[in-house]
Amino acid sequence: MTTAVLKNRLLNLTERAFKEEDYGALNFTAFVRQYPDLIALDESSAPPKVILVGDVSSTVVSEATVAGRRIRPDLWAAVVDYQSGDSYYWNGSEVVTGDAIENDAENLPQIPTISRDEMRGWRGDFATNFIARLQDDEEVMQIRRWHSDFLPTMELPAAARAAWNDELKHHVITRLAGWFRDHGLPLPIDLVQQRPQPRRVVSSETAQLRELILRCVRAMTEEELRSLKLPPAAVLRAVGH
Repeated sequence: MTTAVLKNRLLNLTERAFKEEDYGALNFTAFVRQYPDLIALDESSAPPKVILVGDVSSTVVSEATVAGRRIRPDLWAAVVDYQSGDSYYWNGSEVVTGDAIENDAENLPQIPTISRDEMRGWRGDFATNFIARLQDDEEVMQIRRWHSDFLPTMELPAAARAAWNDELKHHVITRLAGWFRDHGLPLPIDLVQQRPQPRRVVSSETAQLRELILRCVRAMTEEELRSLKLPPAAVLRAVGH
């Protein structure tokens, strides 16, 4: 709900006696900020919106596996970037690295980055559970190699990639939600974001090649057209399937 709706409800509940000034706040937004363990404030819209922190946690965990969504990049890196050796801190609105803040690091809470062993454990649990559903020996061996050799996600069978990505997101969000809760901090409302759609950019070379091919097709005889071979994927795109 918006801050205006919440204030009206407080006024109704207190028979119009509620005043944010009684709580040492200059305005209602300042009043809301005094309770980060209860209420998350989203100021990206006008008027600002408020969400119960518990509702935020449950919402993002359930949305983490929705296709097309991602965890906010800075928070994602803070949890899973165990290879760089960087330390990550929360400054109240975004993640900053230890190198960027130097001597101020001791004044900010550090987000715990997982270790390589923790990642191996997550991968091992996923491999064990996913293999139990498989009957294809080749796919079973592929997943076992992915786990034992610490291979990238693309080395998983196609059917397992999305499942692993979803499980990894769930692990990261659960870890972040617990960390923010334990530190009495509001969970960022934009923790889970809509994944940006890639823009299809047609290069000048591609456009020129396409025009050349069209001119050739217009100049072809019936016999030449019948012998023309087209990529199946291009045919499917052209007919709308």
